[in-house]
Amino acid sequence: MLKEIFIKSLKIAAAIVVAILLAKVLNLEFYSSVATIVIVSMLSTKKQSIKLAGTLFLAAILSLGLACFLFTVFGFSLVAFAIYILIFTFLMYRFDTKSAIITNVVLVMQIYSLEAITFSILLNQLGLMFIGLSVSIIFNLFTFDIENELMEYQKQTETLFNSIFQNMGRCLNNQCEREIVKGELDELDKILSKGKTRAYDYLNSFYLEHNDYYIEYFAMRRQQYQTVVSMQKFTKLKFLDQTEVKLLSDFTDSFVNNTRKLNACELQKEKLEQIKHHFTYLANLPTTNIQLQNRVSLHQYLYGLVNIVELEMHFIESYEKRD
Repeated sequence: MLKEIFIKSLKIAAAIVVAILLAKVLNLEFYSSVATIVIVSMLSTKKQSIKLAGTLFLAAILSLGLACFLFTVFGFSLVAFAIYILIFTFLMYRFDTKSAIITNVVLVMQIYSLEAITFSILLNQLGLMFIGLSVSIIFNLFTFDIENELMEYQKQTETLFNSIFQNMGRCLNNQCEREIVKGELDELDKILSKGKTRAYDYLNSFYLEHNDYYIEYFAMRRQQYQTVVSMQKFTKLKFLDQTEVKLLSDFTDSFVNNTRKLNACELQKEKLEQIKHHFTYLANLPTTNIQLQNRVSLHQYLYGLVNIVELEMHFIESYEKRD
């Protein structure tokens, strides 16, 4: 993370230097103010930067036009400048383009200090805006590749899920402390949160491509996590030695999370359908209260497994269609 922050800081510093040098070479007045435009532009994500550049440039045209009108009508007075600030900031807030306020107020302040409006002055201000935005877009091309980090979070997620399912299978057989599963779920929760945050960073590291695979992946895993958390209350009972417990514990113990093979999920779904058939048509009816409690808990546990597999199947199917 520190390396990524350093690279971002280096990019901004280099972009500012290049933009100032370009503005200076073109003999633009107030060339150092291009640094403000670069900073505002580069604080956005790569995906947002093109849209932001267009917004800032259009806002600059509106801002300069408004300023020219007010200074022409009221003169270069503080009242005219205050009215400009009032109208322009209101419009920017109204259209949710607050980032345009700083850059454009700076440009208008320079006109206010010159106390003159000419074509060359307006061209100078638009030139500063154009250079700042162009340099920012170019430097935003260079982004830190975080896909390997996301793949590592994905690997940790799948490893934890597999361990959690194996321990849940043991819990059904009264062979595992539930605190072990709870500890793994807490760790999984942290990894999913980190993965989601970095997935959005990855999505925003492209200009045009919409790569939301990791966002959808961690969203699917989060839903599975929530299902597993709810399933924990169904493993509290000391289950009796019965066929239904063995069916579910064997399935859970051998369950493998694989988001790349649809046929593996289909086989798991088929196996769960067989277990559901056993519960519905073959299992002996409960004869005591404890047996009834056992059966209800096992039913709920079974439907939790079905939900987990269906979530995974839906995720794989949606991305197979895109490919």
